[in-house]
Amino acid sequence: MVTTNNYTLGIVLNEMGFGESSKIIRVFTKEYGKISIMVKGAMSPKSRNLSVSQVFGLNEYLLKKGQSFFYISDSKILESNFKIRENYDNLVYASLLLEIIDKSSISGEANKKAFDLLRKTLNFFNFTKDPICLALAFELKYLSFIGYRPKLDIKEKSYFSIREGIIDFQDPYSFSLTRRDLLFLNAILYGKLEELENIEDIEKSRKKYLHNIIIKYIKYNLDISSFKSDKLFN
Repeated sequence: MVTTNNYTLGIVLNEMGFGESSKIIRVFTKEYGKISIMVKGAMSPKSRNLSVSQVFGLNEYLLKKGQSFFYISDSKILESNFKIRENYDNLVYASLLLEIIDKSSISGEANKKAFDLLRKTLNFFNFTKDPICLALAFELKYLSFIGYRPKLDIKEKSYFSIREGIIDFQDPYSFSLTRRDLLFLNAILYGKLEELENIEDIEKSRKKYLHNIIIKYIKYNLDISSFKSDKLFN
């Protein structure tokens, strides 16, 4: 096995049991991108790796590279983000963001901007009262980072195509948007996460409508067939 020389930060995207007491976790790391780590004995309450293998957690890892998986040589938990689980809506939307990263990122390819965005967004999910707005902000910023930012030209009335963004005409793949919708989307795209509460708000039902459109756009452009949370948003 080859041991990596430096510690890397990683956010646990998902986990699955392996054997009686171990599990495989998929981790979005700052230095190596998305990787799979075999955590032996992680299901045991006494395991020293129990806390660093929980979904949402931000941890510091020293890793060994095996033939199929990475293994943990040393680790330290930095942010558990455990409070996300205390609010159902926050849990659902934060879980969706992990799934977007998992299904759209390529194993072994680092994206430090996306990592920092996810880290910051999860931190806000611990206490946000508007998970839809926070999720939308993450999704639009992430799309920009990976080269899929939708066109959001501000007009009195226009249509949002899941293929490209704002268009001047209606087609079978488009949804009607108002000027207010577009002002809101641009504000959260270009604004800072810590300033979202200062943005002129829109109705919750309208935010859900916009979020569903952006999810359709993500699926189409990133070639993702479905998300586990799909039925919860319909």
